[in-house]
Amino acid sequence: MEKVKDYLDPAWTAVFDIEGFSERMGPIRQTVRPALVKLAERLSELMTERGLPVFPHVASHMRRRVNPPNETWLALGPAKRGYKAWGHMGVFIGKGGCSVRFVVKDEAEGPKKVLGRWFREDPKAVAWFRSHKDVQDYDQVHGTGLAAPPLQKSPREIGERLLGLKTAGCDLGWILDFETTLEGLAVRLESLVPLYRAANGS
Repeated sequence: MEKVKDYLDPAWTAVFDIEGFSERMGPIRQTVRPALVKLAERLSELMTERGLPVFPHVASHMRRRVNPPNETWLALGPAKRGYKAWGHMGVFIGKGGCSVRFVVKDEAEGPKKVLGRWFREDPKAVAWFRSHKDVQDYDQVHGTGLAAPPLQKSPREIGERLLGLKTAGCDLGWILDFETTLEGLAVRLESLVPLYRAANGS
């Protein structure tokens, strides 16, 4: 049975400790990114089989010129041409290991507002958080690649923040063990689907 470690080598977390932009970006582009492409395609197949067609994407970090990233990722979203304008699910690898997350970036204005209202007003949001009390708040460690603390905010607080703060985003999820099977990872991704559907209006 396929596992996360069959695609992502746990030793690659050390890549994100390499000093220097080109020195770190080399192994990210040559080794980590191709593996993420393969994993993204496989997860897209698995999620489609489970009734949620998603398009696979992988971060390219093309805008970076000076500071190398502390993590990199794959994204699963509703659009073929890109993922940043939508709520998306992702698998991340960085200094703190691997994680599986749901993300709405601050630039995704439409999904951000829709999700904010859902968090603030919909009883299904409260029910989701009651069922996932162990969810971690990756907003708190944004850009560091480190493991996140447990979420402390209420759904309403998250909703108000998304609606009222231009720079606010949403980044929730869990640490992902490299020994996790791909079926187990797909189950974890399925648990994020209510947030994904709420943000993207599907």
